[in-house]
Amino acid sequence: MKNYVKIFVTIVIIAFTQSCSDYVDETNPNEVSADAYFQNLGESQTVLTSVYGAMLNSWITSPKEEAWRSDMAFPGIREGRISVNALNYYQHIILENDNSLNLRWNALYQVIWRSNQVIDGLNSMSEDLKSQTEWRNQMGQARFFRGLAHFYLHSLFNEGRIVIRDAIPGSQEEFSKPLSTSQEVMDFFRADLLYAYENLPAQFPQKTKATAGAAATILGTSYLYSASDNPADYQIAKTYFEDVINGPYGYALVQDANIMFKAAGDFNSESILEINYSNSQQPEDNNFDEESFFTRNARYSAPFAVGGGNTNEQFTASSWLIHAFATEPLDLSDPRNLVIDRGTNALRPRKVSLRASAMIAMVNDEDTEYYGQPSAAIAVNFSSIGERKYGFFKKYTNHDIIDNENNLGDNNWKSGKNIILNRLADVHLMYAEALLLGDNNISAAITNINFVRERWGLELLDENASLVDGTPYTPNSLMEHLMYVERPLELAVEGVSIRVIDLRRWGIASDRFNELATRDYYLVDYNYFDDATGTIQTRENSLVRFGVSPDPTVDPQIIKEYVRTAQLYTNGYLPIPTSETLNNNAVTN
Repeated sequence: MKNYVKIFVTIVIIAFTQSCSDYVDETNPNEVSADAYFQNLGESQTVLTSVYGAMLNSWITSPKEEAWRSDMAFPGIREGRISVNALNYYQHIILENDNSLNLRWNALYQVIWRSNQVIDGLNSMSEDLKSQTEWRNQMGQARFFRGLAHFYLHSLFNEGRIVIRDAIPGSQEEFSKPLSTSQEVMDFFRADLLYAYENLPAQFPQKTKATAGAAATILGTSYLYSASDNPADYQIAKTYFEDVINGPYGYALVQDANIMFKAAGDFNSESILEINYSNSQQPEDNNFDEESFFTRNARYSAPFAVGGGNTNEQFTASSWLIHAFATEPLDLSDPRNLVIDRGTNALRPRKVSLRASAMIAMVNDEDTEYYGQPSAAIAVNFSSIGERKYGFFKKYTNHDIIDNENNLGDNNWKSGKNIILNRLADVHLMYAEALLLGDNNISAAITNINFVRERWGLELLDENASLVDGTPYTPNSLMEHLMYVERPLELAVEGVSIRVIDLRRWGIASDRFNELATRDYYLVDYNYFDDATGTIQTRENSLVRFGVSPDPTVDPQIIKEYVRTAQLYTNGYLPIPTSETLNNNAVTN
């Protein structure tokens, strides 16, 4: 069983929890409430546990919706039916009354509301209790999560102008607060995160708890995000990233690529902040109970043939991303990239990179097991009408421990797969960006990028010979590599809206969607070895190739992606939802 703080006191949960339907049909989660007072640190720990419980809410990460909103994923099947909700996110037509938008806003404010309960209660304690290390640890965690939720809201909604909730309101008048400026919100959440950074330990015995390293990571990220408007912030971001990489936290890049994004890799040395789920806890909970210990993400990202959901509710990889993963250059001096072919028993290079194998299931990955089969091509008919999807994300599925998502829990709605919010590889890449744009230091930036590439056995970057044309890297060409290769492939559909925010803060989103809307990709047959029969079999029209098909009647062209997105994209922010404007008299759209 996973080691997680999972003991909830029923009375407290009843007192401090609202159901999913309550969020939509009744009130904002920050409803007016009496202040909380605790007599001891055991009582406050119980409510702090409920803050971690609020982080279980799947709408906080919303990987499906945010994958559609980025350049990473395609909704539904090519040339098939796409749900209105999926199409709206994919094309960036998201209205204030969108249900998933309201659920996400409310989920984040639920974290804030519970954090404020802990903070208010801790502040009401005696001076003797306040002098204890445990008091400081609890306050640090509560302020970390309050700051984190405000950071997410600032990064996602209304150009950063959101409502700051710094206390539990005691009346409707106190609840009705206006929007704060983006700078005011940044100042507020950075103060919370700085308190957490200065007061939390480098490590807890339980790896599930937020630490000073997590606070440093979010602080550094926030300064990197604001550096495009204030270049001096690159230096502040660097300071925090250097501390995360070299500090006392014990973080290290995982060198065993076979455990990444698998059950065996939960809370590994690379993990900084991770949400821990388990379908063995409270299995009786409803599929849409956001206080449950499972997610619906596996259903939304697994192939239908192995327990995935309906085709129009899934997120699968975009053509460009599939092709990019399929063509990553390997370092053939790395012995991990040489394998014994199962059909010929001859030594040959891997068909795709270790990174591609960890991130995505493609028809030509014949060297990685998938849902109990020796390869993805055996497990899934990519070209069938029911699939017609050519790359399936692995980060949210249980492909390594079961042969079908329906066999893990009650049904395929209940996955216990962890969600990684932050890990060291991301920090190395953000640090590389800060070094490049803040210091113009190409060598140091490449060093940090290569730390990540070397772990996967990829061809390393050479300062004097870029992967594109062999010419020396310049700041611009290295930044192009970071924006269009390294970060999207390393962090595909990961964390909280990482790719959406990256595209927006770099100012390239509109150009990116316009460029992708002009790209051509087509499909060819793929021949693979079938272990059961010992023969070569064919998956028709399943391997993505770049360009115009020489014969569309044989090798069909893939429908162009992002055409309407390119036309409709505005600024990448989400609007203030109606759940706030209807309950908060001081806020109007």
